[in-house]
Amino acid sequence: MAFEDEAFERMHKIMSDGRSSMMEKMNRVHRGEPAVMRELNHHGELTPGQLVEATGNSPGRISAILSALEKKGMITRRVDPQNRRRVIVTITPEGRRMVELHKRERDKRMRWVFGQMGERNTEEFLDLLARFVTYLSLCTPGTPIPDDATIAKTFEKNGIPYEPAADRVNVELADVLQGAGRCASHDDTEDDTGGDAGDDAGDNAAGTFRSGRADGQSEHVCE
Repeated sequence: MAFEDEAFERMHKIMSDGRSSMMEKMNRVHRGEPAVMRELNHHGELTPGQLVEATGNSPGRISAILSALEKKGMITRRVDPQNRRRVIVTITPEGRRMVELHKRERDKRMRWVFGQMGERNTEEFLDLLARFVTYLSLCTPGTPIPDDATIAKTFEKNGIPYEPAADRVNVELADVLQGAGRCASHDDTEDDTGGDAGDDAGDNAAGTFRSGRADGQSEHVCE
């Protein structure tokens, strides 16, 4: 098994092992009440439709979230006087206070994690994470596989030195969409309970691929 296949399997296992706890909590943060509160804290007031678009929740789910937040005193809802078919959702002072408290708690816990990892491991992790995210941004659904010049330009734009790995390999993705010349990844919709979030995270990060080694500056082949 090639190293990139092993890496994919290892990443998938790491994400899947924590799915029942970490991924479920992360899913709530990104899709549930915290996501709605973050948007309102940033914008001040929005319509339910704008919250649907911003958070990726369904209209029904947004309605339930808003009802719960209103009962807690975190938001208010009122009819738009200029368009009575529209509802305006506004964050309350108590809502802003809770957003700030949650942010402080989250930041404190993240600092704890970095403290446990130590300075050297943390710096290495963040450097590698920056590179991983940059490469990932270059292979999104519907975009051509980039050449070296495009990769280098993107790294430079992100303030990261572009140093191609000496042992890098091509990963051939031509089996799924023959000759399409474009990247593709799963676009599964996450539900609000976490569901297969661990699986989706691994699939979306790496796609479904067949790997093959190549020497030198060879052409990337994509799904």
